[in-house]
Order: sequence, then C-alpha cells, then structure tokens
Amino acid sequence: MSIKYKLVVCDLDGTLLNSAEEISQENKKAVNMLKDAGIEFAIATGRHDLIAAKYIYDLDIKTPLIACNGALIKDVRRKRVLYEKLIPSDIAARVINYCKTNYFDYLVYTPDAIYYSEDSQRVNVVMNYNKSVKEELRAKTYKIRDLDISRDKIIKILIASQENKIIEKLDNDINHDNSLTIVSSGKGLIDIMRNGASKGNALLILCDKLGILPKETVVFGDSHNDISMFEVAGLAIAPENAEEEVKEAADYVTLSNDMSGVAHAIMSIIEKAI
Repeated sequence: MSIKYKLVVCDLDGTLLNSAEEISQENKKAVNMLKDAGIEFAIATGRHDLIAAKYIYDLDIKTPLIACNGALIKDVRRKRVLYEKLIPSDIAARVINYCKTNYFDYLVYTPDAIYYSEDSQRVNVVMNYNKSVKEELRAKTYKIRDLDISRDKIIKILIASQENKIIEKLDNDINHDNSLTIVSSGKGLIDIMRNGASKGNALLILCDKLGILPKETVVFGDSHNDISMFEVAGLAIAPENAEEEVKEAADYVTLSNDMSGVAHAIMSIIEKAI
C-alpha cells in the first residue's frame, strides 16, 4: 500500500520541544516510527543550525535541516550547505545600525557564529545551549563589535523586544524598500532575513531536492513564522499552545508541546499513511 505522506517537517521551540527545551520520549518514539515507516523527518526552525544540531543527533535525523527561519538549508552531519539566502552587507549594516541606535537586544547569525549586542540577555539562550552539549557542538559566540559587516556573510538578525507593534515599526523604519522579510518567530522575538526567505519557501526547495511533492508533506508549528509552511504543505498541524492565528491556519490542532502533541498527531498520521 502506498504512503500518502513522505515527509514530516517539525518546528522546534514550542512544538517538538517541551517547555524545558527537551524532546519527550513519546516524541522520540513517534519520530522513530516515522523513519521505520519510510517517512522522512526534518526540523524547520528559526534557530541557527549551530544551536539546533544536538536535536539532529538526538533523533538520528539524516534529512537536511531548515534553519534561520528558512534562510538556510543544511545537511548538518556532512556540514554541507544546500541553500542560503544572505542579507546584502549594505542592508545588514542599515539594520544593525538601527538596532544599535535603538539599544535593541539583538543577535546576528553568520554561517559560522552568533554575534550578540552589548548587554544582550537573549544570548543566554545560546550560552545555555552550549552548556548542554559537548565542546565540538558548541556555537561560537562573539560580541557585535567583532563583526565585520563588509566581510562576514549575514543570514539572519534576531531582535528580542516586548515593544508593541514592533514589526510594523521595523517595516516602516528599515524595510521601506521591501528588501527584508520581518516576521515573529515567538513571543517577543523578531526574525529579519532577506526578502523571500521563509520556512515555506525553504520547504519547497527541500521537497524539490528530495523529489517529494509539497502535498506529500505534513508540517507542525506554533508561531507566525510557521504559517508559510502551512500554506504549501499537504497537512498543517498546530499544538494547542500555538498562537491563535496559527491554530486558525492549521488543518488540525493537537495536544500542547508539554503533552507530546507531535507524537499524538504522528500516531494518527502513521495509521492513515500506510
């Protein structure tokens, strides 16, 4: 009997990971069931691949990773970049100078490192990740003053801000030429990439590389940046803890990330897909 779905793509934070940033045993078991059934499993995250790699190894995932909110597709195990959409240096300089002027807490993602602003609190997420992994998996971190915008490739800029209507403000102030994609990747988190970068676009590219049709994919996500995947996949699933707009865009709402909602939905997918 043919398999209806050939690829399952899952967001990390707030979806596959619980509130302790761990993958539950139920979710691990469900992912292994997918692989045993011949269905590929991939992660799509706003994170840099440098701070997502441990989950690739924990789950023994061979499928390339969608990282940096779709601006990067990488075979983590082979350290091979399959796709990247960089922010041009002049545009990146405009954004970074704006962040400095407004005293934002921000991170800059280059292919090999993460740079952080003065007195950044958000960088603690990276530091905590580094404490949880072996030395060879730790992300390199540098202060923003060490970044050479004219030389270093820039994939994504992340702003941590609780300011109301921050996306509208950023659009008006730094995206008047529509050169950027600015999207929420979680509560108080704003991702800035080159225009055209999205998880949805990266999913289409990954499908093409794997020889899989978009309608043969199932996607999971909880934040606004996941909706672009929902729009192109065959089946879109949101956990109960997802933003309301995301749940409305989903085909199905499963249990929350703290209740192993991914596993709960996968069990149904397995039964119907084989």
